Amino acid sequence: MDAAPGILKRIFLNPLAVREVRQACRSWKLVVFLSVYLLLQGAIFAIWVYNASDRGTFTNPTSTGRGLFITMSIVLVTVVMLIFPAFSSTAIASEHEKKSFDLLLLTPLSPWEIALGKFFAAAIQASVFLIATVPLFAMANLFGGIEPEVFFVTIWVLVLLSVLISFVGVYASSLVTRAIPAVLVTYAFAFVLGLILLVVFLTLAFAAVASTAFPLVGFFANPTIGEGIFYVVFLTVSCALYCSLLFLSTTNRLKPTSHNKSTNMRLFWTLAAVVVPAQVASYFLVARLPDVNMTLGALVTAGVYLTLLLAVPALSFPAEPPLPSRRVRREMDKASPSMLKAGGALFFPGSLRGVLHISLVSLLGFALLLLAAYFCFDSLQARAAADRSQLAIDYMAATGRETAPAGMGPLMALLAPVTLPTGITEAEMRDGLSTYYGWSFKGFVLFLGALLAGLLVVVQVTWRISLSGLSRGISSVLGGLVLVVWIAVPYMAQGIVGNESETENMQMAQISPVHGAITGSQWGSHRGRSDLNPGPEGSRYRQRADAAITRWSTFMGLAALMGAGLLISNVMTYRRVMRAFEQAVAQQAAPAPVAVSQQQIDQAIAALSQPQAPPAEPPALSASPVSQPGTAPPGS
Repeated sequence: MDAAPGILKRIFLNPLAVREVRQACRSWKLVVFLSVYLLLQGAIFAIWVYNASDRGTFTNPTSTGRGLFITMSIVLVTVVMLIFPAFSSTAIASEHEKKSFDLLLLTPLSPWEIALGKFFAAAIQASVFLIATVPLFAMANLFGGIEPEVFFVTIWVLVLLSVLISFVGVYASSLVTRAIPAVLVTYAFAFVLGLILLVVFLTLAFAAVASTAFPLVGFFANPTIGEGIFYVVFLTVSCALYCSLLFLSTTNRLKPTSHNKSTNMRLFWTLAAVVVPAQVASYFLVARLPDVNMTLGALVTAGVYLTLLLAVPALSFPAEPPLPSRRVRREMDKASPSMLKAGGALFFPGSLRGVLHISLVSLLGFALLLLAAYFCFDSLQARAAADRSQLAIDYMAATGRETAPAGMGPLMALLAPVTLPTGITEAEMRDGLSTYYGWSFKGFVLFLGALLAGLLVVVQVTWRISLSGLSRGISSVLGGLVLVVWIAVPYMAQGIVGNESETENMQMAQISPVHGAITGSQWGSHRGRSDLNPGPEGSRYRQRADAAITRWSTFMGLAALMGAGLLISNVMTYRRVMRAFEQAVAQQAAPAPVAVSQQQIDQAIAALSQPQAPPAEPPALSASPVSQPGTAPPGS
């Protein structure tokens, strides 16, 4: 008997990927699209070079090379958004249309091998376009104007984008059984992603032009070596995270209903809760930081990003059925008891395990994000101690003042010459900044506390809906609607009651988790500025800080009340479900006894007590004379 293939062979020599690539190379679609694309790129290259030349000479070759590179990059991004979805969006939906999906599941390939083969096939077809474009990019680079690192980073970003589009297309094809809806879903996502990339590209182009006027945008237009490495690694890791999520989701879609679909997803979200804060911490360790207010804004953005990521498992894990399938229970029985006691049981299906898992993962993620904030403030203090001019900028930003005349705005303030505040020594400024950083860190703790409280309440709401008997998909959707209503309705009510622009005056909006998080962050900022600004201005900041902490406490009290009430109700309902399940199992294991009357018992005893008569012997066989040959038997 042949040995089973190894894991590397199953990954890199996937038979489904080989079949898909062979069919693509034999079809007309890939050849026609590639030919049209190369002709288009070649025409753009020739027209651009012809217009930029004057009888074979180039007055400004660097400008020609830069324009060629940007134009061809835009064309390639457009091709990625318009053509690449066609190769991946029908990967699994076409199997349903050809009535071959059930046959595919009957093959020895596991669900993850089927999904991986489809992903590989789509990615290989997409890479053909990128490889065919490299010579044209290299010819554009010969004119100059493009740094080698920019060239390679652009190619790498296009590779990541094509891989992500391929993964999205295959996942969309697993959601539906028809090719056209899968294509529409993929193109919708590609349109949104392309719009985001267009905004980022225009922003970076503006930053490249205005980097001398606006130092803040210059951090992204002209990164240092460490920042450039960080941006590349950040994009690569982020793309790997999203592609892994799409791959695991597609694999779960291919698994039968009774199989374990939770363990791989819970392992992924545990890893994501560690990776995202690590990315944030590495940014504050290697990147140049703007002034303190913008740095705190980056921390707040990271907190919101992590919360939005964890909202996905918070709306899906509690919506699982309370009891796993019989197949999963047999898998748990085979698992090591020590592993289950060490926390491994949290990674198996079940709504209660899902609630505990996402709660612990959220605590882990926010705790690591607080560690990243510690690195942030440590970097700010080290910079203030080493750079005298930056010390003045940070101090003025911390006090809420501007280095430029009033009315110029924060961006124009960066153009004004930096002047040290009069009557304050550098040691006093450093001490004041250290105090401000301490209060800001405490405010960030309150900010994350409000986000965590809102996330845990959403977990309980989703669990409550799931325990009512609704399916997992409906429970997740309803939980998401409750979250949206909780965020938006208080602000809408505030707009109806009165249009208030100041956060301290929003009475109705304090119920929203977003407002609760904002007031927590503002408390730290106002409290720090009250110590830096003496006199009436400091008293005003103290009053604003008191109002902010009051509203934060109101939100946290409301969230704690809601969460505790839902938790008690959910635990009681879950216990009732478990008791009903145990009773059903007991009834199946031990059948109910048959009801017998006393008279029937006496009759059975009497029948057993009567002496048994000996069995009658069979009658003896009489000997009959044997007839001799030639004689007749007697009586004949």
